[in-house]
Amino acid sequence: MKRKRLAAILIASSLAATSLLGGCGSDGQKNEESQSTKSESGAEVTEVSHDEEMTLEIYDVAANYQGEQSGWFGKILKDKFNLKLNIIAPQVSGDGDSLYQTRSASGNLGDIVILDNSDMQDCIEAGLIMDIGDIIGNYENLSRYQEQINLFNGYLQNVDEGSVYAIPCNMNSNGPTAFTGENAGSAPRVPWDYFKEIGCPEMKTSDDLLKALADIQAAHPTNNEGDAAYAISMWKDWDGTSIANANEVAKWFGQEVRDSILIGADNSITALTDKEGAYYKALQFFYKANQMGIVDPDSATQDWTSANDKMKQKRVYLFWYNWQNPFWNSIDRGNAGENFMYTPVEELEIYQLSDSYYGDGRVWGVGSGVDDEKKARIMELLDWLASPEGLTYLHDGLEGLIYTVNEDGTYTLTKDGEVRFSADIQVPEEQGGGLWADGQCQINQWIVGSAEISPLTNEYYESGLWASTLKANETTTAKEWTEKYGAKNEVEYMKAQGQISMVPNNNVPLGSDTTDIALIRSQCGDLVSDTSWKMVYASDDAQFEQMWDDMTEQLEGLGWDQLVEYDTEKYQPLLDARIETLNSSQES
Repeated sequence: MKRKRLAAILIASSLAATSLLGGCGSDGQKNEESQSTKSESGAEVTEVSHDEEMTLEIYDVAANYQGEQSGWFGKILKDKFNLKLNIIAPQVSGDGDSLYQTRSASGNLGDIVILDNSDMQDCIEAGLIMDIGDIIGNYENLSRYQEQINLFNGYLQNVDEGSVYAIPCNMNSNGPTAFTGENAGSAPRVPWDYFKEIGCPEMKTSDDLLKALADIQAAHPTNNEGDAAYAISMWKDWDGTSIANANEVAKWFGQEVRDSILIGADNSITALTDKEGAYYKALQFFYKANQMGIVDPDSATQDWTSANDKMKQKRVYLFWYNWQNPFWNSIDRGNAGENFMYTPVEELEIYQLSDSYYGDGRVWGVGSGVDDEKKARIMELLDWLASPEGLTYLHDGLEGLIYTVNEDGTYTLTKDGEVRFSADIQVPEEQGGGLWADGQCQINQWIVGSAEISPLTNEYYESGLWASTLKANETTTAKEWTEKYGAKNEVEYMKAQGQISMVPNNNVPLGSDTTDIALIRSQCGDLVSDTSWKMVYASDDAQFEQMWDDMTEQLEGLGWDQLVEYDTEKYQPLLDARIETLNSSQES
C-alpha cells in the first residue's frame, strides 16, 4: 500500500463528502477531444449519444442469473439508455473458477465487473480494471459517496494517489456505526400461528428451539396443499470453504465465519476449528435437528432455487436470514396471525454488522478494455444506478404496480407490492411484461443500499421502513408478538436483553492468496465443507465427534495452521479499522 496516499485520504475524508456534494470535478482532467456537458451540479461529464443500441457485458459474482437482463428493468435500460445488459454469473455457470481464469487470461473479464474485494486487487494488478479517478468526480450521484470510494481505494496496494478502480457496493450516508433495520441479519424466526399452537414456550437454549421446531413439524408434517414440510431446509450451492448456512447460524453464537477463522464481536480471532467456537455449535445445531428428523432430506443436494420455492409454500418452518421473511410474510398473513416472527432464545448473542456505510465486501469496476464511447455510457449508467431515480427502481420497483405515491410524496406499497417476493406478479405489457420477479434487476448488487434515505421521499429506500409500511405492519401477528415480548421489534428486544452485539461494518480490501495459500485453502475448504455435511448426517454423537476430530487432524496435514496464521494476519487490518471506528464514534 502507498501509505502516503492512504494517510492523505484519511485526513481529507471528513471534508470530502461536504465538498463533493457541491458537485466539483475531480482534478479537471478529461479528454479534451470528447464533447462534454454540465450536469445539474455544474460538473462536466462526457456527452453520450444513445442513437446506437449497445450491449454491456457485466461479470457479476453476486448474480443468481446468467444471460440478458429482460423484463421491466430491461425495458427501462433500453428506453432510457438504449442499453442491454448481458450478465455473466460465475456462481451459476457450472465452474466459476474456470470461467474467471479463462476470462481473465483473455484480458477481458467484462465491460463492468462486480467482484469480491480481494479479487479486485488481483484484477487491478493484472491490468483488467480501468482507473476512473480522473472522471468519477464529475458524476454527481457517485460523488455523494466520494469519501467512501476514496477511502476504499486508498487501502488498495500499488495504486497511485487520485486513482479510483473500485466503487464499493451497498454504501449509504447514515454514518459508520448506524443500524436502521428492525430485524437482525441472522436470527431464528418461525410461523407465529404454529408457535402459538405449542404455547410460545420460553426457550433458554438452542436445544429448546429445536424441541419447539420438532413440535411444530409433528403438528404440521405437510403444508396446506399436502406437500411434505420440515422445520429446517438447507441448500448447498452457496458453500465455499465451509457450509454457508452454518456460517449464518454461527452468528447466533456471537462470531462471524471468515475463511479459516472466526471473528468475535469483541474483535477476537480464533480458528474455525475451535471446538468452543460458533461454527462447531452451528454444526451441532443442524446435527441435532437431523437426529430429531426435522431437516429436509433434500438439504445436501438441492440448490437455492429449490429451497426458496419451499419457503414460499410454507414447507419450511425456520428462517434465519432476515431477507427470507418476505418470501412468506405479508400484511394479510400478518392479520391472519401467520407471519414468521423472531423467537427469543436466552443463550443466543447475535453478531450484527452495522449498516454498510463504507460498502460491503464487493466492489464495482470498469473493464480496462472498453473504448471511450463505451466508457462514457458505462459511467452514465453507474451514476444513474446511484441516483434517486435509479435507486427507486432498484429497491422499490415500478410506480403503480409495486407502490403508489401519497399526497406528501411518500410511498405506499400496493397489494402486489406487499407480496412481490412470494407471489407471481404480472407486469403490464407497456411496462415490460412478464413476471415482476423475473424482470427485476438481476445484477443483485447495488452501489447504494436500501438503508439510504431517498431525497424524493425523505424516507429510506427500504420499503419495510416506510411510515406507511410500518403502520400497515401493525398486524395481528405484530401486536400479539409485542404484547408477548414487550418490544416493538426484534432488534429492540435484543438490545433490551443485551443479546445483540453491533459491529462496525468497515470495508477494507484484504490481501489475495499466494499460490501456496490458495492451494492450501482449496484443499482445506473441500475437506471442511465435505466433512461438515457428513457431520450434519452423523449417525450418533460419537460419530459426530469422531468426524470433527478426524477432520482437524487431516487439516493439520494440509497446512491448516499456516492458513489460520495467514488469515489472522489478513483480517487484522479490518479489525484495526473497526476499532478505530468505535473509538472515533465514542469520542464524538
